[in-house]
Amino acid sequence: MDNPLKILLVDDNVVNLMLLDRLLRNEGAEIFKAVNGEETVELCEEHDFALILLDVQMPGMDGYDTAKAIRRIDSCRLVPIIFLTAIYKDPAYARMGYEAGAVDFLTQPIDPPTLRSKVGIFLQLKRQKDLLEREIAQRIKTEKALRVAKEKYRNIFVRAVEGIFRSTLDGEFVEVNPALARILGFDSPEEALTKGCGYERFAEPDERFRYIEFLKRDKYLNDYEIQIKRKDGTLVWISESSRLFEEDGEFYIEGVVEDVTQRKICELDLQQKATLDALTGVPNRYLFFDRLESSIASARRYGEKLALLFIDLDNFKSVNDRFGHHAGDVLLLNVATRLKSRLRASDTLARLGGDEFCVLLERPSGRDDVQKVAEDLVSCLTDSFNIDGMICNVGASVGISLFPDDAAIAEELVQRADSAMYKVKEGSFKRYCFFSGDECCENIE
Repeated sequence: MDNPLKILLVDDNVVNLMLLDRLLRNEGAEIFKAVNGEETVELCEEHDFALILLDVQMPGMDGYDTAKAIRRIDSCRLVPIIFLTAIYKDPAYARMGYEAGAVDFLTQPIDPPTLRSKVGIFLQLKRQKDLLEREIAQRIKTEKALRVAKEKYRNIFVRAVEGIFRSTLDGEFVEVNPALARILGFDSPEEALTKGCGYERFAEPDERFRYIEFLKRDKYLNDYEIQIKRKDGTLVWISESSRLFEEDGEFYIEGVVEDVTQRKICELDLQQKATLDALTGVPNRYLFFDRLESSIASARRYGEKLALLFIDLDNFKSVNDRFGHHAGDVLLLNVATRLKSRLRASDTLARLGGDEFCVLLERPSGRDDVQKVAEDLVSCLTDSFNIDGMICNVGASVGISLFPDDAAIAEELVQRADSAMYKVKEGSFKRYCFFSGDECCENIE
């Protein structure tokens, strides 16, 4: 039976440690606790942790310094560190955390479902990593056996779990083992030899040329991941390790193939969870700022404009107070759905947190175009929402900033739109307005 995975909890507040311990005791992991950075480093040198939950604000050696010290330990360079902080909403602190070695943040006070969800994901990643390392070790052992015992080659070729092949440079199979035939969806190796030749199996035509280019340049491919077509046209992800060699004046490719479709699905799912808002499914703050910075760079290069609309819901707190947090969550989901329905495919809608949303408009035709979008978004949120039979009215306040007129960098562009939104909240303006450089907003008639 495998030893349980280990989690390290670090907080100078013993009450917080007890709370985290109680919340995670059913996650199937062995929990260790430390109250300062020095004790944390000592434990990391002695144990193989699957995950470290680290408080940022500690006396003496704070969370940032502790994370850096952990990363200097060879065995801990890749251990996931989640920072526990109440200041994560500030992008500057977020950057400091990532530079120190954090992979994620949890804001305090801790939300138990969010905590358990994130911890569960990282524990599963550790299990998959350990499994993959065992599989790699087994593969290395098998490959050594192939080199030192050629007489066993045929038996391994036929019985191997991984797909094994030899083909011409044009993609015509010369040898195919049963595992590869199964991966490609053929009933037998013989069918694969007659019907599986050529590069039609590549999901993307351009991938064929990249594949050949890499092989000709490097002679070897290690864990090269591509998407291929099976006999029935369905797509699978494979990881291929292969080599290009010459024999009797002809070039051949031989290699080992593993079906990694489930792992790729898991990776894509984890990537989505890291960049998309868990409640609404729209981009989160991290992904939004990444897209905003990319759009600003492109707009600057081509002399184009951008518009940013900062949307804050009105009366959202009263919905939470009156109908409960579940109704509030359903309302936020419906708000996101309604906003997305009014935007172009090229525009980006993100939830920054709470009841705050941002919309990035790419290449607006002009100020009037931005105004029409703002009017439409305000209008669509003015209509009532039916939440499980309960009628909710919220509305929204919208602040607008323009690139490059109002700001030239992402953070300032968001701040300017936020400032304009608060002018609307003060009640002197309609439900939306533009920012202007003197910190006032222009009333839109």
